[in-house]
Amino acid sequence: MKINRPQIARQPVCRARVLAAALLLAALFPAPAAEEAREGRIEFSDGKVVEGKISLTSGSALKIQSGSQVRALDLDRVREIRQSAEQEEMDRNWRFKEAGQTAKEFTGEPYPVRYVKTTVLLAGGESFSGHLYSTVLYVESGETAQKVVLLSKQRGDEGQTLKSMIYPTRISFAGAAAADSATATLRLHWPGLGPKSELAALTRGELVQLTLTPSGRAGEFKMTSPLGREFFLAIKTGDRIVAGWPPDKEEKVLAQVQMAMPNSEDFFDARKVLGVLRDPAAGEIYALVLAARKGGTTLEQPRSQPWRLEIYRWKTEEGSDRLMLAGQNYLFRGIVAPGETAPAVELSEKLWRLRHDGETWTAGE
Repeated sequence: MKINRPQIARQPVCRARVLAAALLLAALFPAPAAEEAREGRIEFSDGKVVEGKISLTSGSALKIQSGSQVRALDLDRVREIRQSAEQEEMDRNWRFKEAGQTAKEFTGEPYPVRYVKTTVLLAGGESFSGHLYSTVLYVESGETAQKVVLLSKQRGDEGQTLKSMIYPTRISFAGAAAADSATATLRLHWPGLGPKSELAALTRGELVQLTLTPSGRAGEFKMTSPLGREFFLAIKTGDRIVAGWPPDKEEKVLAQVQMAMPNSEDFFDARKVLGVLRDPAAGEIYALVLAARKGGTTLEQPRSQPWRLEIYRWKTEEGSDRLMLAGQNYLFRGIVAPGETAPAVELSEKLWRLRHDGETWTAGE
């Protein structure tokens, strides 16, 4: 189809003048440098993982307010980005009942608010924390591409929960050397630990999964740095799992969690609370849960019933004992045949009491 375009009268052009003008514009407004995308993965607070080539908007940089300083970084300098909930709360819209009075009148349903702290690990080993300016990452995988937005504050809608406000908890890049990405050491004193044993760890707070690999020495593992945070540790050998957990039985906390569990229903229809833990300093409650699927699934194979050993993180609603689920992640997962049971789980105080000296952690003593 022929498209009729308006005719523009052609005027004689001086090529030298055009070239000079172009050079002047290039000097005043240089084109943004094209930064190469880097292979990596993004982990989210709901356990979802996205992998592919990660890049920033052309010409942009990571900008972080760290103390009184604003730092701008190119992505190629970054080894890892971690985001954690610095503060979480349920808020409501309100107004003063009368002008000049302090009494408030609340309206509508509560809505969740989350303030996010960002920690950046650089390729040279330096790390710093602060609040990130809103940043868009692009992740390309095969023929698909998607945007992932990093925020320093999330505000949900009325009636929404903290758990439903998904956010990235960890962005890691494949280009970093193994020695750079595994910057901590775990020394484990545990009878029966063998080459077929599997280890799993989740940090407190954002419940980020830590990667553990044997160092070559008996009972020693290289580990992703938990950045000084305590973490949950578990060992799986065959059909037996031992999870580090405190021995105290907090019946009141257990009752709170049991009451709140029906409000966090998901794909798993059978869930057993194995232990609870209150962290008064952070205002959080953790629950160790063995979740399994007893009903039908779409898996057409002998093993069709998934299970997970998970940790739930709860927040207490201000002014009440009601719990709000703020996040969850799994230590181990698997699939069994109908009628079979998930591995037995045993709680261990020895795996709970971790000691650390710098980036060297010791457990099992």
